[in-house]
Amino acid sequence: MIPGLLLAMTCGLCWGVFLTPMRLLKAWEWENIWAVWTVFAMLVGPVVVAAIAVPHFVQINQAVGLKVLLFTAFIGAISGTAGFLFSYTVPVVGVGLASALNAGGSMAISLLPLVILHSQTIAHRSGLFTIVGVILSIWGLWFCGRGGSLRDKEAAAEAGAVLPKVRLTFAQCVAANIFAGAISSGMNVVLAFPNPIIDVAHRFGCTDFETATAFLAPYLVGGFFTNIFYCAYVLRKHRTTSKFLAPGSFVCLLWTIFMAVVFLVGTISYAYAVGLLGSFGAVITWGVSGAAMIVFPTVWDALLGQWKGLAARQIAYGVVVLMASIVVLALAQYFYQINPLG
Repeated sequence: MIPGLLLAMTCGLCWGVFLTPMRLLKAWEWENIWAVWTVFAMLVGPVVVAAIAVPHFVQINQAVGLKVLLFTAFIGAISGTAGFLFSYTVPVVGVGLASALNAGGSMAISLLPLVILHSQTIAHRSGLFTIVGVILSIWGLWFCGRGGSLRDKEAAAEAGAVLPKVRLTFAQCVAANIFAGAISSGMNVVLAFPNPIIDVAHRFGCTDFETATAFLAPYLVGGFFTNIFYCAYVLRKHRTTSKFLAPGSFVCLLWTIFMAVVFLVGTISYAYAVGLLGSFGAVITWGVSGAAMIVFPTVWDALLGQWKGLAARQIAYGVVVLMASIVVLALAQYFYQINPLG
């Protein structure tokens, strides 16, 4: 149990910090960085790692069949749209409400494996602790989102900034945000339910790490297409393609590749954690990873003095609640392992 939970926290750490270098890349715009990141994080990286790390990788994909591979890529493509939807809603509903709605939708969908595959545990300790842990995660994320919203408003007021306008109404943004949170947990749901790729990889004698890597290759490739199409649209709209050759581009390229590597380490850690903990663990790892993803970078920012006043208090509440959610979810996994019905 402990290795799986540590891997889930490693995933949260990696997902929480992999975007940090973006603030250093002044030569490129967001769309330049994201386009290159998408190529390495969702296409080149997963395929190369799977080809090297997974024995009989080609034979496994042949045995799985094109339909399953395309369906896996399709789920990855759908999940890949979550970030775009979230970014559109923030200017209207604010970071705090957006984070709460997004987390609520994501965590609600992450409970599907519990409700469908482990419904007999809901009235017992393992199920009850899981539900409480997920609720604590949502609550903690709401505190953190509120703190982030306060900090953004203070920074915007000091700089005289104006929030960008969007064409969506408040109600549409609320719906879009909940939907974005729901589809963002696609990988978690797919891993929790019986998965042909993992089954075939196990038949070929692959370890849990190798099976996780075999699954992630087609899943992330699906996300590649969604992200790269969006980046191409933004590059054309903003006419920023020429910035790929601007002075300082090589440094931007190296940092972007590093970001892709960190993201991949986190993603593989998550899939590996689910493999170790099983389908019930898929509910636990999503909550633990989500909590850790906020806790680690937030604590780091606090140490750097980037949180002050009311925003700092809100983020402190959020960190405490999220840490409590990690403990509660760990207890849920412990109770399930000692007695699946208790």
